[in-house]
Amino acid sequence: MPITRVHTGSLPAFSSGPPLKTGDRGQEVAQLQQLLAAAGFDPGPVDGDFGPMTEAAVNRFQKAEGLSVDGQVGPKTWGALWGGETAPAAPAAIAARGLLAQGAMGPTVSKLQQLLAARGYDPGPVDGQFGPQTRGAVVRFQRDAGLVVDGLVAAQTWRALESGNFEPARPRPVGPVAGGGRDAAFRQRILSVAEGEVGTVERTNRNDGEVGKYPAFFGRGREAYCADFVSWVMHKSGGSLNDPYCPSLRNKLIASGNWKGKSNPQPGDIVLFDWDRDGVADHVGLVKSVNANGTLTTLEGNTEGPGGREGIWECTRAWDHVMGFGDPM
Repeated sequence: MPITRVHTGSLPAFSSGPPLKTGDRGQEVAQLQQLLAAAGFDPGPVDGDFGPMTEAAVNRFQKAEGLSVDGQVGPKTWGALWGGETAPAAPAAIAARGLLAQGAMGPTVSKLQQLLAARGYDPGPVDGQFGPQTRGAVVRFQRDAGLVVDGLVAAQTWRALESGNFEPARPRPVGPVAGGGRDAAFRQRILSVAEGEVGTVERTNRNDGEVGKYPAFFGRGREAYCADFVSWVMHKSGGSLNDPYCPSLRNKLIASGNWKGKSNPQPGDIVLFDWDRDGVADHVGLVKSVNANGTLTTLEGNTEGPGGREGIWECTRAWDHVMGFGDPM
């Protein structure tokens, strides 16, 4: 099947570029990895190290393009990655199309980030680096705007971002779960399942006792279980989240386009907290309601309740330590 390729706009083009193979390192390998990622073939980290994941991505790309599958990058593979464009023409053609993908850098990315932030989609720092959080904001914007959701910024996405009359395609309630369709029903199930667990407590306040069912559901042993509880609720409600660790849970929300930053919380959202404000998520729960006095009512696991008992409780939280919100997964 032919592949629609989108290039980063920040990489030099190669018509017959440097031959590369497993074991090579350097800027050319990083450029290769960025092009593979932009074409939809995951090379692993963009680290300039041509390892097994990059070789596997090259093999998959070559097979999809009908090339000789040898895991080595020669003139034909470079040419296919650049869509057959010659070295002199590629940068101008790419710039003219205004295409951006994860891995791109420069002022055009900064402009993209500014537009996303102005629309309420948190791209992370406005630093000209098209990283996972910027891609997640693009995905979320595309989903709300009714566009093709691919994380790639081409003409339609630019037009929607720059339009003066953009309105999200989905309702965004703040009070009780509102609207119709799967999203509202899913959120209502989340709240019903989570509320049904309130009062489930530890035996000796050591992550033990009945609360062990949350990590055990995923085959894990006794551990801090706030993220296990949220994952368990998602599964019981028809979702698919499975993550025991708050920082990686946040990364999944970002990568999937479900991360909202600190904007537009809704009942059923995942809420992450950063107690010490070091930029690392420490705790996670679910939003039950956003209150008129500026607080949140949440449903949380691995938290202290009446009498100092640790377990599943309904809490009232100020915004001081909220890191951000994510749509349920």
